[in-house]
Amino acid sequence: MYNIFLTKKEKELIGREVILKKPKKENWKEWAELRQRSRNFLQPWEPKWPSHFLTKNSFDNLINMVDDSLKKKTGYNFFIFKKETNNLMGGVSLTNFKTEGYKSITMGYWMGKEYAGKGYMKDSLKVICNYCFNDLELNRIEAACLPKNLVSKKVLLRVGFKKEGYAKKYLSINGKLEDHLLLVKIRKGI
Repeated sequence: MYNIFLTKKEKELIGREVILKKPKKENWKEWAELRQRSRNFLQPWEPKWPSHFLTKNSFDNLINMVDDSLKKKTGYNFFIFKKETNNLMGGVSLTNFKTEGYKSITMGYWMGKEYAGKGYMKDSLKVICNYCFNDLELNRIEAACLPKNLVSKKVLLRVGFKKEGYAKKYLSINGKLEDHLLLVKIRKGI
């Protein structure tokens, strides 16, 4: 006989000062408020936000996509919470999950303005890299950033990423196709 009330605890990734958890619908208000407060800080580095971006309905659609990609094992998304206060600070997405010969994933991330530059993203990326190499058994993690986004490039280099290339017209950022630096972190020992 089995216990039908037994539920599997969702994976939390714990760093020195951060806890990374799967986004949930009940995070909407805190997420929307943080993104709104950080709008001018984030917009130069992200795809253009649609007018309905911060609505509950838009967030629910995002959560449905997160759940679907997790179910299909095509992507993994985490919100970054401050360990001591449980405040939402940012997020990390792992997409383009490739198994078999590739064993790679693409990483994206964002941090709210009031938490930026305080080491939380570095802590989060260290935790995510360990998760990718140890739990997902990947060989490489790919990331891209605008060449002028020196802060993003610096945090990637500090956690062991190396420059691998340059992609012209790689991604639409704030309504314009932009070139990106391509960076990669390879699993040690392969």
